[in-house]
Amino acid sequence: MKSQDDIYVNLHEQLIRRDTLELSSSDKLSLDRDIKTLRSRCSSEGLAFVTKTLPKLGRALDHALVSGRFTPIREFKCTKGWSRPEFLRVYFNRVFNEDGFLLDTASPDDVKHLRQILWFAYKLERPYSESDKARVIETFERTDKELKLSDDPLASDLLVLAKIITRKVFHDFDHKDIHPQHGPGAVATGERNEGKWVFARLFNSIHQVYPYYDYYVVGGCRELSDRLDWYKGLQRLESGSAKVVLVPKDSRGPRLISCEPLEYQWIQQGLGRKLARFLEYGSPYTRGRVNFTDQEINGKLAETSSASQQFATLDLKDASDRVSLELVRSCFATTPDLLRALEACRTTSTRLPNGSFITLNKFAPMGSALCFPVEAFIFWVVIVAAIVRALKLPLERVGKFVYVYGDDILVPTAWAELSIQGLEAVGLIVNRDKSCITGYFRESCGVDAFKGVNVTPSRLHTPWTDRPSDGACLASYVALANDLSSKGYVNASDYLWRRLERQYGKIPYGTIHASYPCRVIQSPAHAQSLNRDLHRWRWNKRYQRIEYFLPSLSSRRRKIVLDGWPRLMRDIISPPVGDPSVIVLPRSMKIKRGWAGVA
Repeated sequence: MKSQDDIYVNLHEQLIRRDTLELSSSDKLSLDRDIKTLRSRCSSEGLAFVTKTLPKLGRALDHALVSGRFTPIREFKCTKGWSRPEFLRVYFNRVFNEDGFLLDTASPDDVKHLRQILWFAYKLERPYSESDKARVIETFERTDKELKLSDDPLASDLLVLAKIITRKVFHDFDHKDIHPQHGPGAVATGERNEGKWVFARLFNSIHQVYPYYDYYVVGGCRELSDRLDWYKGLQRLESGSAKVVLVPKDSRGPRLISCEPLEYQWIQQGLGRKLARFLEYGSPYTRGRVNFTDQEINGKLAETSSASQQFATLDLKDASDRVSLELVRSCFATTPDLLRALEACRTTSTRLPNGSFITLNKFAPMGSALCFPVEAFIFWVVIVAAIVRALKLPLERVGKFVYVYGDDILVPTAWAELSIQGLEAVGLIVNRDKSCITGYFRESCGVDAFKGVNVTPSRLHTPWTDRPSDGACLASYVALANDLSSKGYVNASDYLWRRLERQYGKIPYGTIHASYPCRVIQSPAHAQSLNRDLHRWRWNKRYQRIEYFLPSLSSRRRKIVLDGWPRLMRDIISPPVGDPSVIVLPRSMKIKRGWAGVA
């Protein structure tokens, strides 16, 4: 392991050493053996033990909470004659009996503690190997080649209903009434920052639906007359290609993201946001059921259903990559104008990291601004069509019980099997191992729950660095320390505070409203009192308050070089916060000391 990786091992040790006052001496000795096992296996297997192996045990635990019985995995031996792991047996013994069956008396607190240890480092961003990279790209290509609508009679019946439902949902949707804008990510054509406001290409496929003289300028005819040379100089192309990039995801390897051409992204953002707003707030059929801004709806349903079992959660494998263009064309066939707009904004091919191009059978890969809203609607309409067809229930009754947030799906438990049949009939794949249909465990939209109790673990995300100027590291680990403290992991939290202060100096106190990274406490007065002993302070006459000289976070900035009509477009579409002549550089967080009051 790298020298700085000891922080992850030490944090796991402190998690295991949670408050042990209620444990017997034999249980404490067992936990000591667990810590020895942790350190021994990290020494021999490297950090993969906490980022990959422990999450495998976590996955086995979650599956057992759904199925009712724990199935041993080869990475962890079980106590002789029993079906429970020897590692962390103090807590596994409280959840499962000796045959591995879930105890009726299993405590959500014990489940939460086990999941906290086992899933803690799963999301830690780690460098990925060439083999990881090749595997992800191979899966992307293979999945795309497999996409084909089934000629199964069930699929045909479902799609007939889906077309009717789609027409009802979008009967008053105006695909022309959009407000284009840029997304936060990289583009395939290479423009960055303010360079995104100067368009260089005219794609005919877009121009036929969204004319450049209406959607790529803000000054209408006046701007075109001023910039006639620019308009005439646009590179004329029939269509564009996206570009595939790999970014860190979690312990399994990188995530594949599609970078769209600048001009495509501009229109995609406008149409995608319009679709999302319409589905979430506009259509009476999907309002409050197909969501894009409020994850709490699905999260709260998952939490309550872990006790009531009213709703099941469904997990889709390679969700966005399996929504085929053929499926989208079929569902939107009764809304031809909208379908034409969707296809106009869709790149038909993508460039892989090795430089080769593939023609896409999927509608849109992750990274396209149309991916999220279109896939969410497709999942909803297919499930609703499947239930309406099977149970002969009215659309209005079925639609209000199907909840979708991206690829997070909740359906009434009684409808789960019918929903799975419908999804798989049109070429989607339901991951049954990760779907929660039986038992008292549910997970959706970042909420994991057992018997009505939130058992979502705190997670490591940002790699620890030894740079005292790393603002992103400071912000991430301060937030983690506060989160662990709020969940009762005082040992782990205190360990983090010590590591942070060794590298960054004394961490100030503040409330949740503080403008600086701090140890969160409830009372502003108490925070002021504690800060007086740690940091320089002064009385600010202008604001009539005590201020402290504290480390805060800020982004790097530079003067903008954009001018003329492109500058006007930027100021209208994305009004700057603060000085309009300055641009904030993304992902450039730095630590800066200055005077600040306690909120």
